[in-house]
Amino acid sequence: MKPDFESKPGPSVSLPVSLLVCIAAAALMIWARVSVFDDRIFPLSAALPLLLCLWNRDLRVLYGMAAVLSALTIYKITEVIPERTLTRANENLAMATQLCDIWIFAGVLHAVIRHRRQLVTQARKLSELNAELEAGNEELSASNEELAAREEEISRQNEELQCQAEELEQQSEELRQQTEEMEQQSSNLQHVNEELSRRERGLQILLESGRWLRGDLSEAVVMNGICDAALQILGDAVHASCVVENRSGRLHLRGDSGFGLHGAVTPDIPFADTFAALIYESGRTASLEDVANRPDLQLPKPGAGRPFRAILGSPIWYQGKVIAALEVFSHRPRQWSEDDFKVIEWLAAQAALALQSLRFQQELEQKREAAEQASLQKSRFLAAVSHDVRTPANAISLLAELIERCADDPERIQQVPKLAHDLGSNARSMIDLVSDVLDLTRFDTGVSDLEVSDFSLTDLVEGEHRQSSPVAEKKGLRLSIELPASPIRLRTDRTKLQRVIGNLVGNALKFTEHGEVRIHGEILDDGGFALHVIDTGVGIPSDKVEHVFDEFFQLQNPERNRDKGAGLGLAICRRLLDSLGGTLGVKSLVGVGSTFSIRLPATLLSAKPETPDRKVSGDLSAIHERHRRPAREAPKALLDGVRILLVEDHETARKTTSALLAAEGAEIFEAATGREALNLLSSCNPDILLLDLNLPDFDGTEILKSLQASRCESLSSIFVVSGDVRPERIEEVKLLGADELIPKPVDIEKLKSALSSQRPDLPLMN
Repeated sequence: MKPDFESKPGPSVSLPVSLLVCIAAAALMIWARVSVFDDRIFPLSAALPLLLCLWNRDLRVLYGMAAVLSALTIYKITEVIPERTLTRANENLAMATQLCDIWIFAGVLHAVIRHRRQLVTQARKLSELNAELEAGNEELSASNEELAAREEEISRQNEELQCQAEELEQQSEELRQQTEEMEQQSSNLQHVNEELSRRERGLQILLESGRWLRGDLSEAVVMNGICDAALQILGDAVHASCVVENRSGRLHLRGDSGFGLHGAVTPDIPFADTFAALIYESGRTASLEDVANRPDLQLPKPGAGRPFRAILGSPIWYQGKVIAALEVFSHRPRQWSEDDFKVIEWLAAQAALALQSLRFQQELEQKREAAEQASLQKSRFLAAVSHDVRTPANAISLLAELIERCADDPERIQQVPKLAHDLGSNARSMIDLVSDVLDLTRFDTGVSDLEVSDFSLTDLVEGEHRQSSPVAEKKGLRLSIELPASPIRLRTDRTKLQRVIGNLVGNALKFTEHGEVRIHGEILDDGGFALHVIDTGVGIPSDKVEHVFDEFFQLQNPERNRDKGAGLGLAICRRLLDSLGGTLGVKSLVGVGSTFSIRLPATLLSAKPETPDRKVSGDLSAIHERHRRPAREAPKALLDGVRILLVEDHETARKTTSALLAAEGAEIFEAATGREALNLLSSCNPDILLLDLNLPDFDGTEILKSLQASRCESLSSIFVVSGDVRPERIEEVKLLGADELIPKPVDIEKLKSALSSQRPDLPLMN
């Protein structure tokens, strides 16, 4: 940049103009000093015009004006100023002073002008230098700009290079990652190949696993196959496998593989201290990465070699519970993978399936054998039933024909009562046989309802003694009772137990020709009770003892004497005791006698004290007399005036029952169908209804339902007559309003007894 004084414009007039101005100024000053102030001296007035020289900056003009002014000063002092104004000395002094002022002032101005010129020259030079500097600066700026552009280009190139370097680094990183991925993929491919190899072995084993389900293989062979499969599928990381179970609180191996030539070593290890116990308890697959962390657990060991450090186990389920555990072992600590868990769980499931299949096939084989045996037994059973039913049926048919002929022959009319008695005996025998067969059928189908009550066993046994004593006396046998001194009370089904005891005592009396029959009871060590029926009969051969509880088995009765029964009694007794929770056994020696033993668990014994009024006392002969007393002592006119509606579709049964009831004084109305019965109910107003359920037009229960909705006032009792005496059937008819179910065949004395028990007002009606 230029200095300020160079930046401002200089004098714009030429030298003549400035000279004229100076001359004019000098002339004016001369005029003023000479003409106007001629008598005065102004020391500096002569130097003032010189200041104009600063305007034109011309030294010639400066010194010219200084000379003119000096001359003017001399002239004024010497010529213009009046005389006597100044002394001579003052004139010289004034003249010298003014001349000094003029020339000093001129010298100062000369110095100023020259200095200014130097400054201007220097300024010019500085300006030129500035111009050069500015040019250099411009060049430098241009260079800087170029350098900046180059730097920017270089920076851009550097950025590009940096980007390229980053791209190269990224590509290098990608290449490195790709290399790592390739290595990982290679490792994965190797792992996949190993896994595929494992799965191939697994699939091969899966294809061959069907052999585990063959019925001709043992469970040990199957378990060893499962263990081999575990080693093949899980690979080299697993060194041994076994199937363990809890056997009487100790560890037991059911199968193993990989334990070496010496096999697995299983010392007497408590099962509670094993890893399998944890699997049993949790019911889930579990593992240990290092068994050193659980020193309290004991494992199966190889007979030789390193011990196991890692274990993986899975439960084997059968019928809803854990029965064994499949375990695999490794010599090194290892972390078990999810695939390992899946494999061993699959193998455990295969083991469970194989066990289930084997046991199912074994059960099928057992059931097949049982079915064949049952079929053979059924054939024998049907043959025996057919024979035993046909025998009394044939006798009944012949006796009926003989009675009919005797009734037409006056000479043989007296035989009719005996023939009628034989006819009734054979009929009752056939009824007993059918009842026993039905009982067996109910037991075999699992139908056995218990009527539990608390009763005295002493009373029950003495009651059977009273009933059996006449038979024993008739055969000349001694029948005795030996029971504990302390009273024995039971809580179970009295009727079923009474039937068992009566059958055993009756059999003992049947097959004992001389000697005695003894009923002996004792308290067992476990708190239970045993009742023995001991006889001195012919005994049972050892090869026949196990068959005495079979249906229709009759020892020493090849001719099937009906007086000795049909051979169903012991079979029924065993089933009855099974339903009660007891057992029935037998011991026998040929020629010595037999002992049939009833064993009742302690749970059936009641803590209720014996009641004194239930104790039986008195002379047995009196008891026997009461036993010999005829059972039918009811008034002969028990049913006089009683109106009874009998509904029965079987004509013979209806007519016979009607005649028997009429003989007792009842007024009988008969109906063969349900519709007839409904009509008679509304017209004859009966006191008692005897209703058969199986009617030709509809079931008798429909009549009971209609009576629930509308019942005549005179009908006070309803008795259902049916051969279906199941407890659920009895409960059904009682819920429908029946007072009692009377089983077929109808015994007139039992019918009268039922009427008396349900109608205590009957004797009052006579």
